[in-house]
Amino acid sequence: MKIYFFLSTDENSTTSYSNDLLASSLGNQGYKVEIVRDIREKFKILNKPDCEVIIFQKTIQCAAHTSKAIRHLKGKVYLVHIDDDFLDMQNKEHIETLNISDLIIVGTQKHKTALRDYTTTPVEAITGILDLENYEYVPVDKKSNNPLIISWQQSCADAYVKDLLMVAKPLCALNKEYGIQLHLYGWHMGKDYPDHSGKVREAMPFAKFIEYQPMKQYLANIVPQIAKSDIFVMPYIDHPNRWGKSGFGLKRMMLLGLPVVASDTQHHATLIENGVNGFLASTDEQWYLALKSLINDRDLREKLSMNARKLIEKKYNNEITSQEFLQVLKKYIPFF
Repeated sequence: MKIYFFLSTDENSTTSYSNDLLASSLGNQGYKVEIVRDIREKFKILNKPDCEVIIFQKTIQCAAHTSKAIRHLKGKVYLVHIDDDFLDMQNKEHIETLNISDLIIVGTQKHKTALRDYTTTPVEAITGILDLENYEYVPVDKKSNNPLIISWQQSCADAYVKDLLMVAKPLCALNKEYGIQLHLYGWHMGKDYPDHSGKVREAMPFAKFIEYQPMKQYLANIVPQIAKSDIFVMPYIDHPNRWGKSGFGLKRMMLLGLPVVASDTQHHATLIENGVNGFLASTDEQWYLALKSLINDRDLREKLSMNARKLIEKKYNNEITSQEFLQVLKKYIPFF
């Protein structure tokens, strides 16, 4: 059996990186898998398919992944879409593409449930594979920051300004009280995305802004910097366009052993047990008290750090997640 995995040309996107790992996991289990990024090559394959299965990253973001391009293959080749966004759900092309597909794979149960209103195609939720080898655990007792460092990151920080501003008040209070450092990672500085950092700079003038770097440089340069932090914050606005986000970034920070305080969303609650491997917060007071307790209690930071790492290693290791992916494919595609 031959499988094509159609990925985005943007190798720096988190979704592309995650799906690359999924494709590799099938290859590691003995399946013949070929990753295709070039759109011309994709159309050649779609015109004369020499495979049993094509797996697509996302839906309408690439012309070769849409209903117009794949409709003629329905019933001839198994078509699978892996979609991490609930975006464009009012777009007719998006819905038609989902309905042509034989299987849709998403990252959260919330996304899976929401799609029932748009398609009759089977939908399954799985956890993306993590690159554990790139996130080495750093114990709390190996850190000596004074004052402590609180970090935050997004691959496109400028798109998450409203989220970050949600916690400006408690962070400012803690900076005034303890002199904490605040390191904010992932700013595009107006180079390939509009610079929206102005309001954050105004609200939190003590913060340090670290520029976005492509994936390879990010892993080599940025991850070791973040690993030196004492606490990580993940404020997050939970609206429909993000229902497919699977907490990939949060899991990576937990792998590093960073004590985490995150917004109390449905998906974050599947990862964080309050006070055991992190804290969940909704109000300014909850954010302030959770962060204050971590600042004042080294033992608490160590406890959350160790438990966070253990959770990811136990529940989201590569063996478990790759088998989860394979079992979903086996459920709907007899060739597996």
